[in-house]
Amino acid sequence: MKKIFLVMTVILSAVLFLGCGNKAMLDDYGCFVNYEDALKNAQSKKLPLLVLFTSQGDDEQSTQLVSDVIKAPEFATDILKKYSVLHVDFSENAYQKTTAPDNADAKQQELANTYTAIMQNNYQLVMLFNVEAMPAAYLCTKEGYVVTPVDMTEDISSVAGLTAALNALRPEFEIFEEMVKETSKGSATSKVEAIDGLYRITKAEYRTFLLPLVQKVPQLDKKNETGLVGKYIVATAEAKALSAYSQGDVETAIAQYLLAADNEFVKAEDKQECFYTAAYLSAYSGSEDYNGILTYLQTAYDLAPSSDKADAIKEAVDYFTLIVDNSDQYLMDTEVDAK
Repeated sequence: MKKIFLVMTVILSAVLFLGCGNKAMLDDYGCFVNYEDALKNAQSKKLPLLVLFTSQGDDEQSTQLVSDVIKAPEFATDILKKYSVLHVDFSENAYQKTTAPDNADAKQQELANTYTAIMQNNYQLVMLFNVEAMPAAYLCTKEGYVVTPVDMTEDISSVAGLTAALNALRPEFEIFEEMVKETSKGSATSKVEAIDGLYRITKAEYRTFLLPLVQKVPQLDKKNETGLVGKYIVATAEAKALSAYSQGDVETAIAQYLLAADNEFVKAEDKQECFYTAAYLSAYSGSEDYNGILTYLQTAYDLAPSSDKADAIKEAVDYFTLIVDNSDQYLMDTEVDAK
C-alpha cells in the first residue's frame, strides 16, 4: 500500500474531474482536453478511451508526436473516429491559457480559470496513470478502466505507426472488454467473481479506476459468501484515501484505512496493513503526533505478530518509541528551564 503514496498520486473517478459546462472542450487537433468530456464521449459512442500525454517544447519526442502524428490529417480519420482521445498537454501554450490577458473581460477570465482547473486535474492524471516519461499513451475501456499503456518506444512517428501499435493491443483489449461485460451478468456471486477477475488482471497502479466496480462488492455479497468482501473493503479504502491524500487531506485518508480496519470481514493481516499505512501516511505527511503514530504501529503489530511484515513493524514501533521517549524528555527539560 505505501508505495502508492511515494508519488503525488491522484484522482479516483470521473466525478472528481472538472466539468466544463454543456459543450465539450477540444484542443486545436480535435482531442478532448478534459477527462470527463473524453469519458462521456467514449461511453456515448461506445469507443475505447485513448489518453495521450505530451510536453511540447520540453521534450523532443512529444514535439515530434504532436507535429507528425496528432497534427496529421490522417489522425482525424484513423484515430479520432475510432477512439475518444484525451490529450493532456503540458506545453508552454497550454500554460499560457491558464492566465487571462491584461484587462480581461469576465468571459476571458472564466476561460482562464477553466484551463487552470484542467491543468490542476492534469497534474493529478499524470500521477494516477503513473506517467514516468513523456510522451505516454494509455488504452482504456469506455468506462475508463485502464487496459494497458501503449509502448512509446516503438516507431510511433506517424499515424500509421500509432495505429499499428494500437492494433497490436486489440486482442488484449477485447479480452479485457469481455471481462468488463461479465461484471454485470448473472447472479450477485457471479458478478463479484467477475469483478475480482477484472481486478486481478488490472495492473496494480491502475486499479483506482476500478472504484465504481470495487465498491459494489459489499452490496452484492452482504454475507461475504465469496470471502472477497474484506479484500474490496480495503481496496475501496485505498482508492478513497488516495483521492483525499492527493488533495492534501491526510486526516480523511487515514480515516478511510481506520474505517476499513473496523470491518468484520477484513482479515487480521489486512487490518494490520491498514493501521501500518495509517501510521505511514501520518509520518510521511510530517505529523509530529508521534504518540498517535506509535499507537497505529503498535495496533498493527498486535493484530498479526506472526505476519511477514511484523518484524518490520516492530522495528518501526521501537523507533517511534524512542522518538516519543526523547520528545517527552525534551518537554520535561523545557519545563524545568522555564521555571
